[in-house]
Amino acid sequence: MAEDLDPAVAPARGRGSRKGVKHRKHVRYSPELAVRLCKRLARGELLHHITRGRGMPSNEAVAKWAREKPDFKEALLAARRAGGRPAGTRGPAFTFSEEVADEIFERLCEGESLTRIGRDPTMPSLSTIFKWRRRIPGFEKTVELGMRIRAEVLADDGGEKADAATPETAYLLNVQLTHRRWHVGVLAPRVFRPKMSEPQKGPETVKTLFRHFEVEVDPETGKKKVVAWTPNPETGQVEREDTPGWRPPAGCLRLPGG
Repeated sequence: MAEDLDPAVAPARGRGSRKGVKHRKHVRYSPELAVRLCKRLARGELLHHITRGRGMPSNEAVAKWAREKPDFKEALLAARRAGGRPAGTRGPAFTFSEEVADEIFERLCEGESLTRIGRDPTMPSLSTIFKWRRRIPGFEKTVELGMRIRAEVLADDGGEKADAATPETAYLLNVQLTHRRWHVGVLAPRVFRPKMSEPQKGPETVKTLFRHFEVEVDPETGKKKVVAWTPNPETGQVEREDTPGWRPPAGCLRLPGG
């Protein structure tokens, strides 16, 4: 039984160890409390949700009671089977429900990752959670919002750690916060992802080409015509525009009427 419950204890330890979270008051075992706990499990409630209630034992305490009290262990196993969550299973035995979705959202907001939530035997597995995200648009939006709030929690926690840094912990803290900066950028890219700055460009160079015009007399007809000459910026030579095959220089913009 201890092996069945220990994985469920891991998420609670992760939250309880966060800075600023008060330690829970110790709850002693009693037969009446054990009966209440088993009844709620048999109704299908999540163990994680039950242990968060006032006056209820922590996940660690439930695991300890199961190790030390064989009768409670058997009653707990029977209650979990009756509630559709037998010990050792990865997630509940039923399909998507709003209750479980709300539980996932609350735990994301408290700073837990989807991976850690999926490892909790009282919760759906990680593959089930991602299947729901793919098939249920409303649940996907809920998870995205939970990740956005989780990024805020991680960012605030990182600020508190930075404020409490000492010369001895500065290097290690810098490594941790560098990873956290990337992590929150992935969770909430619109808010926390670093903005890439483009290198400054130098002033744009504009070359002005002056066309030269001449009046020539056609030797065959005796008529006068205007001939234009344009310098080529690549060769430096002045070219006659009516030469067969002549083209304006690349990027050349003619003035209106030119």
